Amino acid sequence: MNTAFTIGVAGHVDHGKTTLVRALTGIETDRRAEEKARGLSIEAGVAELKLPGGRSAALIDVPGHTDFLKNTIRGLNGVDLAVLVVAADDGVMPQTREHLEILKFFQAASGMVVLTKTDLVDEETLELAELEVNELLDSTFLDSCPVLKFTHKKPELGTAIINGLSGALNRLPARKADAPMRLWIDQVRSIPGHGTVVSGTVASGQVHCNDVLELFPAGIKTRARSLESHACAVDQAVAGQRVGINLHRVAVDDTHRGMCLAAPGAVTPTYLLNAALRVLPTAEKGIKNRQKVKLYLGTSIATAMIILMTGDRLEPGESGLVQIRLMKPAAALPRDAFVISPLNINTVIAGGSVLEIPREKFRPVKTAAVLPLLMALGHNDVETYVAALFAATRGDLITARDLGLKTGLPLSAFERFITAKVQ
Repeated sequence: MNTAFTIGVAGHVDHGKTTLVRALTGIETDRRAEEKARGLSIEAGVAELKLPGGRSAALIDVPGHTDFLKNTIRGLNGVDLAVLVVAADDGVMPQTREHLEILKFFQAASGMVVLTKTDLVDEETLELAELEVNELLDSTFLDSCPVLKFTHKKPELGTAIINGLSGALNRLPARKADAPMRLWIDQVRSIPGHGTVVSGTVASGQVHCNDVLELFPAGIKTRARSLESHACAVDQAVAGQRVGINLHRVAVDDTHRGMCLAAPGAVTPTYLLNAALRVLPTAEKGIKNRQKVKLYLGTSIATAMIILMTGDRLEPGESGLVQIRLMKPAAALPRDAFVISPLNINTVIAGGSVLEIPREKFRPVKTAAVLPLLMALGHNDVETYVAALFAATRGDLITARDLGLKTGLPLSAFERFITAKVQ
């Protein structure tokens, strides 16, 4: 069973996300003066949710306003579950749909919908809102998940929400404890007497006090002087857990949101990503070959060029294999999810997942060799991938461990395949 979790609380602006989080946790996530003055979230806020049985989870309350889309995307990256908040008096709105698409791209496993402000509507309007929500969820990861009702005037309704989240978390598959430690930084602070403290959610592996770590893509070596989770000192943090890490001898000016903190050698920063890309059916335009876009990966944001491997354009609703060429290096690994928006418009138009980290730029002349490899990776087809790789490399020495690192697929799958071939 997992021991640490993050839950993204998403939805349109002014639909009651922060009020819901406060009712469930007693914590106010809108802490900045500007947020209080404007009455809306600007940064993603974090609150600890106490669960039955002594466990806890981190609720990530993301902004609902399109002006702060980058903070919404950063907050929803890597969450285990989703709480999609819909106000009963408003119904499904543009950011309701957009946040759901972001959660789909980031592969949230499950969750629920909470209909808020139910005290403001009559029964007929409430039924219509629920029908609209069910239509939205059809064929998504939230299909068949519960739709619960809530109003701040009846805080006792929060008990059903907490119990529902606890049950959903119990059904999640365990994260790999033996994977290298990696954390995308989403907060950086300088604390007098302590120095630089970075915060984020442990994406994989685990971190202990005094572990040697490396900041990517800068390549700065450091050490975890101390760890803190939800304002309590801890000796270790595991995948899925929110943690603040006090970095040894790292200046705050050398650290920023979007960097990756990882075990030394776990990541090699890259300018190239071979990936599977899907354009949203709701996108106003498709993506053309060599189009420049804004790429959100982890908590990093980078300008990138999309190289289509087949054709000159991906239309709305279409999928394809692409190479992403970054303007600055990213600490990416195979299987990382990403989201794409236009350079100058705050809207999500596409997303996908990294299939491999290539060594060279894609050229059309190599299409016949490259596409079978990427198609096999997209289907997690180890046998077809290895066969295509051997045909393309013609005798280069490669181990099961090399294949696991290159593709992000389980090492055991390659070991079983190789063992079967040599018997």
